[in-house]
Amino acid sequence: MSSTTSSDDESGDVLEEPQLKYERMGSDLLEILKTDAASCVALHCKFVALGTHWGKMHILDHQGNNITSKRFSPHTTTVTSIALDDTGEYVASCSDDGLVSVISLYNDDYSQVITLDKPAKSVALEPGYAQSSSKQIVFGTDKLVMCVRTWLRRHQQTVLHQGEGLVRTIKWRKQFIAWANDWGVKIYDTKQERRITHISRTSTNKRNNTVRPELYPAHISWKDDKTILIGWGNDIKVCAVREKTTQNLREPTKYCVILYQFKADFACCGIAPLGDQIIALAFLEEDLQNETADDHNEPSQRPQLRIIEPDLNNKESYIEVSRDALSIRGYQNYRCSDYSLEYNGSEIFVVSPKDVVLAQKRDEDDRITWLLQINQHREALELVQQYGKRLKKHTYLDVGLTYLSHLMDDGDFAEAAEICPQVLGNNMNLWEQIVYRFSEVGQLREISPLLPRGDFRLPLSCYEMVLEDFLKQDHKGFSKLLNEWPSELYNITTMTNRVLSYLDRDAHNPILLAALAKLYTADNRFDRALSIYLRLQDPEAFQLIRKHNLYKALQENILPLMQFREQQQEAVDLLLDNMEYVPVDRVVAELEEKKNHLHKYLHALFLRDPHLGSEYHALQVRLYAEFDRSRLLPFLRSSNYIPLEEALCICEEREYVDEQVFLLGRMGNASRALALITEHETDVSRAVEFCKDQDDSQLWDELINNSLDKPDYIRGLLENIGTHVDPIILIKKIPNNMKIPGLRDALVKILQDYSMQTALWWECKRILSSDVVALMRKQMNVNMRPQRIDESRDCDACGQPLLCKRGKINQSIRCKIKYHCGFSRDRRYVMRYFNFKLSWYEIGFSCGGQLSMSTFFP
Repeated sequence: MSSTTSSDDESGDVLEEPQLKYERMGSDLLEILKTDAASCVALHCKFVALGTHWGKMHILDHQGNNITSKRFSPHTTTVTSIALDDTGEYVASCSDDGLVSVISLYNDDYSQVITLDKPAKSVALEPGYAQSSSKQIVFGTDKLVMCVRTWLRRHQQTVLHQGEGLVRTIKWRKQFIAWANDWGVKIYDTKQERRITHISRTSTNKRNNTVRPELYPAHISWKDDKTILIGWGNDIKVCAVREKTTQNLREPTKYCVILYQFKADFACCGIAPLGDQIIALAFLEEDLQNETADDHNEPSQRPQLRIIEPDLNNKESYIEVSRDALSIRGYQNYRCSDYSLEYNGSEIFVVSPKDVVLAQKRDEDDRITWLLQINQHREALELVQQYGKRLKKHTYLDVGLTYLSHLMDDGDFAEAAEICPQVLGNNMNLWEQIVYRFSEVGQLREISPLLPRGDFRLPLSCYEMVLEDFLKQDHKGFSKLLNEWPSELYNITTMTNRVLSYLDRDAHNPILLAALAKLYTADNRFDRALSIYLRLQDPEAFQLIRKHNLYKALQENILPLMQFREQQQEAVDLLLDNMEYVPVDRVVAELEEKKNHLHKYLHALFLRDPHLGSEYHALQVRLYAEFDRSRLLPFLRSSNYIPLEEALCICEEREYVDEQVFLLGRMGNASRALALITEHETDVSRAVEFCKDQDDSQLWDELINNSLDKPDYIRGLLENIGTHVDPIILIKKIPNNMKIPGLRDALVKILQDYSMQTALWWECKRILSSDVVALMRKQMNVNMRPQRIDESRDCDACGQPLLCKRGKINQSIRCKIKYHCGFSRDRRYVMRYFNFKLSWYEIGFSCGGQLSMSTFFP
């Protein structure tokens, strides 16, 4: 089934996804319509009941297959209406032959036929007809009649309405019956047994209507239990049943309001709800008001299925969401009354005399199909992954392969390569096919980074094909692949021979040489790989040595390793870490002609252990002096193995004053060192610091004597030697009439420092004196406290019980020794415990046991 989709955007720049999908019913229906014509349809979730102009009624499945056991011929002429109950057990039909038939699909107990004397145009069954005892039926002729089964299976007919023309449409939902006659639509409440509303055809007087109802019949559809949709001509209305409270039991408790009412630019051939939207079958005609029964000369346009929604801001207008032109067989010869529309949930059937089209809400599969049709493959692939198992027609692999093919055809090879891993997964055959396809278009470099390298791998030929392509066109890319790919992905010998063949033409190509070294490494030929890396000065040499323990090869490659520029420190560390393989003497001998390399090696050796290579410290002095003077003085201070005389000669040759001063001071020739300082330095602070370090009063005298002819030196000395030398000595030696800039300030500073020092001394003395007095008083208070003596305590002098009639008890305040008073005169015994002046605390007992205390200081 094909359809043409259009939207409000007539320019076509923006593609909008269709809302519905279409399928023409086929199978047995095609055979039926070859000899007959469809007149009406009723839908159930399990089957479709089709009425024809020959009075036949066919029960079909939703694909159009005839259910052979459910075929009926209840009428002799056109079936005008078919109705089903909720369970699908009963089918009611009516015809222009005046018969109303109710047929049970599963038994014949409740089947019945009502014979009328006029054509029946519409019929409806009570929704719960199968379970109801009353078995209510409503049918319409020129009046609306309800037929109810009474006692003894008799049927009673009641006229609900008449006098307003033919009742062409009836729709029964729950307790409400809606029907349309020539004047309008009415709603009847079966519970209250009264009509609750009348909705006119148009806003003009009903007797002045010019649109003929037989050519443009009304179409009714319940949206829910209380909302009804009405399409009549180009008028569309949305009405709702409301409740109202009243104390008068005779007045109806329900009423109907029109929610929306708008004019359409088409004649409505059928109407149905679609969620909050409305589906209308549109018949296009320029002037409905002037239509006559004989005006059938011009061919009709294709009918359209439109989805519209009311405008919430304007109740008299609507918004068109989409429109689809339907390819109905023979549409050129059909008028508005030849079409009808029925719906059941998500299925919508468009009925014409020779064709039945099924429209459905598009599902996830349909959306994927539409995206593929408009070449939105990436979005389709993402939605397939999102929908997952909800899809029935499409799989991730199928959509992905379609996307891949589309990208390859468009020449977007980078995007195609990017989606290969997620689309192809672990399918080896598909991977091989895509690799060969990339090879055919010369784009293997695009897919090379994305080829599988883990547990799942392709045949070696695929990887070798990619490497060969890079070797021809991109040597850097070839080398990069060798770094990234495991060597198990390709034949090492084959690729080595291919690289050697290219090196025959370009023997000094550094990229190919590095690639060859990687291949040698993968083939465990480490000696050849190391030789190439050293030749190229490639840092990979260090990793190769450490990773494969090639330390024995260091002896033969000391100089090549030290010739690395940026990685020279790493080379030095490697040699020092493996001194058991490359002794220091061997390295020094190899680097004897390369003084700069030797200096860096010996410097690193000294930093690691100052005692290693001590025999080369004299050589290092010369190397530091030549290549790195800034580190010479720290080296002289740190090393204990330097020949001082030789080092001093080297420094004198190069006139390195600081180093000479240090060496002279270390050799004990401080006077000469001081003379160098005063000779070359204009600032006395350096000489002062040197004298402070030497801490020699004679050196201070020499500094003072050497400074007497230098006013700046004298001022500097006055400002700096106050804590080491008495300034009076310097002041007395200053020659008379010598002009010394800043002398007054220097003297003022000396006096201020002396005054501050004196004040600080007196304050400290005062604080200490007050602290001594306070602590003495505290100690005296502690000494005056009585103490408890245990009865079992013995005298510390004679060993007799301390508490006896022998006499008073003495106690040393400092060491807590207790003894009888008689022993206090024995100074020799006491001095065995103290070598300083003691104070004693005496506790005496009288014969009556009274305690007496006295304190004395012998």
